[in-house]
Amino acid sequence: MSYSPFTQWILDNGISVQMLELLAAITILASIVSIARYLFGSKSYGIYAPIILAIAYSYTGLRYGLSITAVVIISTLLSYSIIKKIRMHYITRIAINYCILTISLVIFLLIVNKYGLGLDNMKNIQPLAFISIAALSDFFIKQYVQKSFKTSVMILFTTILISTIGWYVISRNIISTFVLNNLWIVPLLIFANLLIGQFRGLRIKDLFRFKSILSEEENVSK
Repeated sequence: MSYSPFTQWILDNGISVQMLELLAAITILASIVSIARYLFGSKSYGIYAPIILAIAYSYTGLRYGLSITAVVIISTLLSYSIIKKIRMHYITRIAINYCILTISLVIFLLIVNKYGLGLDNMKNIQPLAFISIAALSDFFIKQYVQKSFKTSVMILFTTILISTIGWYVISRNIISTFVLNNLWIVPLLIFANLLIGQFRGLRIKDLFRFKSILSEEENVSK
């Protein structure tokens, strides 16, 4: 595959294609999270969790990634509902949760190995992708401790949704090839985020929330 002169120069000076693709993907994913938060009003577990999830999904495939995510969340809910009744330090509680989560994932893999469940290639998934998705457990518990269950689930849902959108974008060959050959997009994203950072208007989510109020104000002004 041929690259632009600038990209080829970078590749010839010690940076692999995979590394450059990953670094470029991070800039795109971070910008997607920024757009989702400040233009659409979609809250997520910060910026780190959606980026890591989207990259993990690019290694696992969406179907496998979402299946692992479901196991992680169900296991976390069950383990936390039990251990929260025991008085202990927060980090100890998290450590126990990860121990239970590990057992749950092993059982899940054994079930998949025996029954398939449409996930026959699960054993070929890189372990780091498993670990990256498992880290979602920590974010969920932190949010669950501070917020209500409903709020925690909503933020979890939007985090996974943003990650899925991010996965779709960075997993398109046409997009990754274009970005690799047009690395000027990275400083362009910096400029775009500078503009987004100055946005003070109503987000799309707020427009739907306050639609009735805005309609009443328009009628009054007439």
